[in-house]
Amino acid sequence: MPGTREFGEVQYTLTDVIVAAYDKSADTYGTPAALAGGQIVDVEPEADTDELRAWGYIEEVLAVNIAAKVTFGAGGVDRSVIAIVNGVSNATSGSGDTQHATTRFVAGGAGMPYFGLIGVGATTDGGVAVVGLPAVKLNSFMKFMLDGKENKFNTSEVEGRAIPILLGANAQLMVVKSIRTVAAWVAPTSGANFKAFFA
Repeated sequence: MPGTREFGEVQYTLTDVIVAAYDKSADTYGTPAALAGGQIVDVEPEADTDELRAWGYIEEVLAVNIAAKVTFGAGGVDRSVIAIVNGVSNATSGSGDTQHATTRFVAGGAGMPYFGLIGVGATTDGGVAVVGLPAVKLNSFMKFMLDGKENKFNTSEVEGRAIPILLGANAQLMVVKSIRTVAAWVAPTSGANFKAFFA
C-alpha cells in the first residue's frame, strides 16, 4: 500500500535565499540580505563512516554526520550578498551617469567569514519548504563566469562547507521546516529573527 504525503513534502523551484553574517564567538547574526537572481542551493551532508569486522563478516557499521557541502549560485552579481559571504567591502561613489560601485577582494588576513544561509522552495500543496544552515564558510571567493564566445548572462556560483553549532546539548547542522502556506512564512529581516529560525 503506497504511503501518503504530509504537507510540504514535495518541493520544487527555489524562491528565496537569505544570508546573514555569523559571529561564531558571540553566536549572533548580522542583518540578513536576500540574494537577487537565485538559481541553486545544493546541500550535501557529509558523514564519517566505518565498519567493524568480526567472525568473517561486517558486524557493525558507523555513520556520523559531521558537516555538509554547500553550493549556491545566482544570475548576475549581488554585491550585498557577496559582501556578507566573502567578507569584502563595497563602496559606491559618484552620481547619475558617473556613479560606480567598487567591491574589493583582499587576500590573506583572517580569511573567509562564517555566515548563515536559509533557502526557500515552493511546495506542490501551496506552502514552502525552508532549509537553514546556521554556520557556513566558503572555500573561495565567488566564481564569476563571463562568456566571450556566446551571448550568455553572467552567473556566479560558489561552494563551501556548513558546520554544526551547539544548540543546547546538540550539535545542530541543518534545520528543515515545512510551512503549510506561503503566507505563514516570514523571511527574517534582523539578526535576531535569523537566529530564531534555528531555535
